[in-house]
Amino acid sequence: MLSSISFIFFMKYLLFILLLPLAFLSCQDDIQTSSPTFQGLQQGDFVWRSTVRTATVQSSGVLSISGSDGYGTMIISLPEAAVGVYTLGQGELSTITFTEGITTYSTQNNGTEFPVYLGDGQVTLEEVNTVSKTLKGSFYFNSYDDEGSKYLNFSEGVFYNLRYVD
Repeated sequence: MLSSISFIFFMKYLLFILLLPLAFLSCQDDIQTSSPTFQGLQQGDFVWRSTVRTATVQSSGVLSISGSDGYGTMIISLPEAAVGVYTLGQGELSTITFTEGITTYSTQNNGTEFPVYLGDGQVTLEEVNTVSKTLKGSFYFNSYDDEGSKYLNFSEGVFYNLRYVD
């Protein structure tokens, strides 16, 4: 026969086992529930989410994705609107700029501190749906201001179900 202390312990254990899966589900940030989205992890600890976003395929074929949260504006420029992996860095055709206040960071800029760090990163265009005119992809990058003294990093960046015009 179970003592009252054993019964209480058993009930707490059972409740813990039953509620554990809910804890993982409630913490999950599913981008499909905030569709469309354009967001990323800024400096490793701040989730930047655009509240206004646009995507345009220019007559030259260049894809431009821009978004703003009211404080910062990001522009991703790719040489074409085709599925693929696009490398970022000085001299590359693909670029990302982020403007916050009077400072603009770019993947085209390198750092000036020793050791010298490079502006770099990658954009992966995973899907271009020409029927619904939507884009899906991911990105990460390291960038610097024009002087190379201020640094900005984005990781875990995504754009999902983002409509484009051509």
